[in-house]
Amino acid sequence: MFGYLAMHNHFQTFKMHRCYANYYCGTCFGLEYNFGQLSRFLLSNDVSLLGILMKCHKNPLRQRYNCFGKCKEKHCVFHGGKWNQMAAINLLLVNEKLKDDVNDERSWKAIIGKIILGRHMRKAEKQYPEMAKAIAQGYVEMYKLERAGSGVRPIEECFADMMVNTLKEVRALEEWEIYYIRHISRWIYYIDALDDYEEDYKKNRFNSLKKLDAPTFYDYTQKYMKTIVEDLQYIYRDMNKIMELMPQKTTEDELLRTLICNDIPLRTAQVLKGKNLLKLKIGSVWEGSDRNS
Repeated sequence: MFGYLAMHNHFQTFKMHRCYANYYCGTCFGLEYNFGQLSRFLLSNDVSLLGILMKCHKNPLRQRYNCFGKCKEKHCVFHGGKWNQMAAINLLLVNEKLKDDVNDERSWKAIIGKIILGRHMRKAEKQYPEMAKAIAQGYVEMYKLERAGSGVRPIEECFADMMVNTLKEVRALEEWEIYYIRHISRWIYYIDALDDYEEDYKKNRFNSLKKLDAPTFYDYTQKYMKTIVEDLQYIYRDMNKIMELMPQKTTEDELLRTLICNDIPLRTAQVLKGKNLLKLKIGSVWEGSDRNS
């Protein structure tokens, strides 16, 4: 995945902060105790969020484990089970990203990464073949759409389908969880395409937002500002519907809700601000849209 789902302390109570820290560190320890020390460098905020959604932690409000010490205790907690599954998802997603970088750019960093971490990737594939199959097939379908010159919406949906199918291999999903995964995944794909627009244009890489008459992000925003606002409104409108279905029982539920209400709008604003998109009033994005699917 792409690493956009970092959660900010500013929006968290003490309990929420401790819970999120335990899940973030738990994902890191899951990588360490299931796939080795080197795999920890691949830790993704997005997979930590999936751990919260899957409620992997048995005691998320306990005092956070430090990076060093209590190795036996941490091994007992984070080895195997759902932590192993989250770590495997992390590795399998990174593996597909590395393949993409090797095929598209002949990236030496990606080549070295595949060589160094290949054994761990193969272990994840062997342990969870159905999960690996769901992710690999999802990327194959996205590549087909890219080669056909598809727009952003079908590829968003393909990426969302892949993530839902992958997490269905962890456990049976409730209706609201499926909606949550789908719409968060769609936002991730869109914001990544927006963030990478100019670099993809310069390097002649595929980008589902790319327009031939807009070689820079500035050109794109000048000519297609209305499209950007409508796309973000469309995605966020569906996210708001999830709020009606979500439970409000646990600290994990609070974190999942604040991600939609606060963190995603902030992260979107950061991406747009980083592109000097000064004329867009970010608040207007979340006011709803009459756009039809």
